[in-house]
Amino acid sequence: MKQNRTRRKRQTESHDFLTVILFYILPFIIINSVIFYFFTAKPKLEITVGDTEDYLTTTATVHIRSFLPTKNLTIAKDGDAVEYEQTDSKTYSVPITSNGVLEVSIQNFNGMSAAEYAHISILDDVAPTVTDYSLDDDDVLTVVLEDTQSGVDFETIYAVDSDGDHVFPISQDRSAGEVKFEMDSMGLTLHASDLTGNELQVTFSTHLDDGEEVLNNIEGTETTILAGEHENETDAFQAETEEETSTEEDEAEE
Repeated sequence: MKQNRTRRKRQTESHDFLTVILFYILPFIIINSVIFYFFTAKPKLEITVGDTEDYLTTTATVHIRSFLPTKNLTIAKDGDAVEYEQTDSKTYSVPITSNGVLEVSIQNFNGMSAAEYAHISILDDVAPTVTDYSLDDDDVLTVVLEDTQSGVDFETIYAVDSDGDHVFPISQDRSAGEVKFEMDSMGLTLHASDLTGNELQVTFSTHLDDGEEVLNNIEGTETTILAGEHENETDAFQAETEEETSTEEDEAEE
């Protein structure tokens, strides 16, 4: 009989202990854990930079990975705010027109914030480069051009001689990136653009070495003109070409 009372007492104590755990301790832990989460949860961001078809534009996608409502969202590139479009409740689309660093910062309603960065370098904002050049015994200048993104636009290549006249290549090998000009010993300035309009200007000159014309080093003389900056120059060149053509036609008629 005494053993039964002892067993019932132990069962009661065990039941009371389980009751305390289930109805007091566990709810306390769960509620405080939820409160802790709501006050300390940081938002998470994911930035995806898309491919480019024209090397001039691309699109970055910002996806917010957070269950909590967003209070503030700021998207900037190189320190300047950019426009963006919300495509769904957690996703934003950002049009990109130049290389640089995209910075996205976000703040949840609980005040916790986060920031992510994406380096964009797939757009073509660099002019073609001269990878090699040489002068042969016939005073023919060979220049090798390269553009690793949009590619060299061979239709735009010309040069300006020391008299200020425009001259065009005597030959081109597009697969090798080569263009050939008759060298002007007083200086020849090459103009070459890529397919996005970035232009290279580089001047070649020579000096006498034991009675032989030798090319000077062009290191440090290359100048890049970004797309859009040389539109006036291009228009002037076209106008000059049309004027020269018109003058030649008038002389032929006379």
